Amino acid sequence: MGAAKANPSRFRPGDWVTFQYGVRPVFAQVVEDRGPLGANRRRLYRVRLDWDFNESSDFEMPEDEMEKAAPDRAAVLKYLREGGLIQILSTNLQGGRDQPRIWLTYNARGELAYTFAADRGLIGTGAVVPFWAIHQDRVFPPKKHAVLDFLSSFGLTRDEAESVVEAVGTAGPSEVRSLTFR
Repeated sequence: MGAAKANPSRFRPGDWVTFQYGVRPVFAQVVEDRGPLGANRRRLYRVRLDWDFNESSDFEMPEDEMEKAAPDRAAVLKYLREGGLIQILSTNLQGGRDQPRIWLTYNARGELAYTFAADRGLIGTGAVVPFWAIHQDRVFPPKKHAVLDFLSSFGLTRDEAESVVEAVGTAGPSEVRSLTFR
């Protein structure tokens, strides 16, 4: 008698998935493959649904009720252009030891956000946020190249990174002169 073949799992721990939660779709991260424990040997996964930065729920979901979630490039660019980059850069105004490392992730509503936790990251290499790279909610010109390099850690091309910085803007020359010490 031959052994039954196990169905390969569609998801792995760390994958991001989307599914219907009540009346709306949500985004969650797979934390464990529980195997074919469900009714009729349905494969179950333990998923973590983040409600905000401090609260999450873990529960089991059947594989056939979930889809893989992956942001498209346009969504990443839009997030960074429309405030995400400035929020990220504002996390490193102190410098010193233990400077923040950032990955992009999802929140429960499926919106892109940033995280300091590698295990929650979906996009990025965990690059260090450039120190003191913003001035008046724009990129500080002397740090522009560091910001472009940082943006490449999210898989952006140099042209895409340039377009993000252009959309955000840079502090004008008169604003930069006002920062010099006399």
